[in-house]
Amino acid sequence: MDKEGLEKLPAALFEIGKLIGSDLDPGILLSRIAELICQLIDAKACSVMLLDADRKRLLAKAAYGLRTERMHSLSFKVGEGVAGWVVERGQPALIPDVTQDSRFIALPANQTPISSLLCVPLLARGERVGVVTATAERVNAFNAADLELVRFIAMTIALDIENVRLHRVAVTDPLTGAYNREFLMQRLPQEIEAAIDRDRSLSIAMVDVDHFKAVNDQHGHGTGDVVLAEVARRLRGAIRGGDVLVRYGGEEFLAVLPKADAGRAWEVGERMRQRVCERAFDVGDGLALLLRVSVGIAQWRMGETMPDLIERADIALYEAKDRGRNRVEVAP
Repeated sequence: MDKEGLEKLPAALFEIGKLIGSDLDPGILLSRIAELICQLIDAKACSVMLLDADRKRLLAKAAYGLRTERMHSLSFKVGEGVAGWVVERGQPALIPDVTQDSRFIALPANQTPISSLLCVPLLARGERVGVVTATAERVNAFNAADLELVRFIAMTIALDIENVRLHRVAVTDPLTGAYNREFLMQRLPQEIEAAIDRDRSLSIAMVDVDHFKAVNDQHGHGTGDVVLAEVARRLRGAIRGGDVLVRYGGEEFLAVLPKADAGRAWEVGERMRQRVCERAFDVGDGLALLLRVSVGIAQWRMGETMPDLIERADIALYEAKDRGRNRVEVAP
């Protein structure tokens, strides 16, 4: 770490302390910490990867300097690559030139170029829970002082990250970052109860990517995964603050929309539709795909069960498909 980095350190540590004490979304919190690490050690990119529920694979949960759609598909088995080596042994790695290190696995050419890197384990309660990796496009970019700084930050944030992980890994789809169906089965009944107790509206939106099978068939499941991760990111950007996005299955998503009657829910659904189709999906190698979604809206009715509500949204979704796709339909 150079003199400028040393001067920035107190302010950066103060900022990290504030972030951890905040109620920010965990992904945003970790991305901001990754950004601060890049600034401190002059790294091109930084990522935070956490072990999955089975503790067999590292999944990227946040990054700075990497394209978002690439970040969500970044994954290593324990023991695989530098990150897998670090989490397996609980030891850091400082690599001046990745071409000279057999542990390094080169990413596809259209991802962030890497010439040197450092990687440190995240240890919480004596357990390895993930890694922090910083990379640069030039060789010999990092020194022992940089490594110690990132180790110190990792030690500072590891316990808080693990507490988040224990909750989020259990309820989050690893590919898209959306909540999973198990979480939906917990959350939607709570929202129905709140709608009854507070006499307020509640709606859901079922979203399906049109002709998604053709993406997998023509370009492969790897490209399909990249596309789905980006679809989820755009959908999250379209829903409101208190709304919840769930990956319902395959290329199908469900948004829980508290305090939304059918009209307001239609507006959210239309915003989701527009966000997905407003620009092409960059999937690398100069390839760009135009995608559309169909949306079915259902407003909860007094006395209606959760399965019935979901079924009505599903029927509205298929009505949108029957009417030509790339549209929003509301259940009667």
